[in-house]
Amino acid sequence: MKYNPQLDSMRALAALAIIAYHYLLFPAGWIGVQFFFVLSGFLISGIILNGKRQYKAQGMLTFFKVFYNRRMRRLFPLYFGYLGLLGIFYLFTKKPEAINSEWLWLLTYTLNFRWLFDSYTFHMVYGHLWSLALEWQFYLVWPFFLWKLPEKYFFRVMFILIFMAMFIRIMEYVVCNHITYLVGYHGTPVKEALAPYVLPFSHLDAFVFGALLCDRRFRHFLCKPVIAYLCISVTLIAGLVLVMVIPTYSFASLGWPTNLPSAFQWVWGYFLLNLTSAALIANLIQRKDAWLFSFTKLKLFQHLGKISYGIYVYHPIIIFITLGIDAKIHHFPGSKILELLIVMALTSFAAHFSYELWEKRFLKKKKVIKTTVKPEPEIVYN
Repeated sequence: MKYNPQLDSMRALAALAIIAYHYLLFPAGWIGVQFFFVLSGFLISGIILNGKRQYKAQGMLTFFKVFYNRRMRRLFPLYFGYLGLLGIFYLFTKKPEAINSEWLWLLTYTLNFRWLFDSYTFHMVYGHLWSLALEWQFYLVWPFFLWKLPEKYFFRVMFILIFMAMFIRIMEYVVCNHITYLVGYHGTPVKEALAPYVLPFSHLDAFVFGALLCDRRFRHFLCKPVIAYLCISVTLIAGLVLVMVIPTYSFASLGWPTNLPSAFQWVWGYFLLNLTSAALIANLIQRKDAWLFSFTKLKLFQHLGKISYGIYVYHPIIIFITLGIDAKIHHFPGSKILELLIVMALTSFAAHFSYELWEKRFLKKKKVIKTTVKPEPEIVYN
């Protein structure tokens, strides 16, 4: 699959939605994280499935050595660089105080598990890193699974895993809500539904839908206008129906609040969001000139998508600083929207300079395997 800069624009849109969510102006913006999971599943699965064919002569060990070298050079410098900044700030100010008790979970990419404990102390400047921990855990398991999966069983196994993901969410919900020192034990519906949101195997179907997008026939089916618009319509209608019948669901959340706490939405809701995300990605790949994706051709959005990793990592600390200033200034109509735009701009500048001055130093050192067979233009499994 060739590099598609328009997918970067969708990354940008997802990242900006997440900023709006954390700035408390768009309660449904967290769905951007879900879109990232599906897109990661597509991109990483494509690398693995192509690698199985291209590097058969070199062997699995050679391929994965380079694969993980590239992943670490892309992810680790920014992640641990950010933790280093937080650590330096803590040494001089002793804030945020919780860093002292949470640093080990942060350093080991296990913060998503830490979220489940009653003793966990949340702070917005590092709380968002749970999703990066979840993705790294996915990178440690999924590539080997795909490599070993026989081609003839690809579709059958993928569809089984989609339903298995919903079963896993049910089991995680039940088990975690019966352990006394976890937040779900006699907790609120939002806390009870936390485990299916932050545990890695809960989002197995997100990565599976991403992997299915590597198949040309599946993409052609999912990108049909009637299928794509049906997915979007069902997602919106289901949410609005829940808004009408569940008092705690606000219209601003479009019926998709964090953790999807009611109506067993934590079971089926992620499936629907993942399917809709996959349909959007399939359409952008196969029908990239559609009017719906006109904005994805803008160079600004494409660049923001290119630095979206930095946007996601840095945005909470910029929001934290902005909220501190916000409490001391006079508000006027529309001031929150203006503040959000300023936060987005400052975060984008921070991510841009981080990418140019820090991350690129490591990206230039990525190793490339010399292939012995001609690369396949498409992955198609029977």
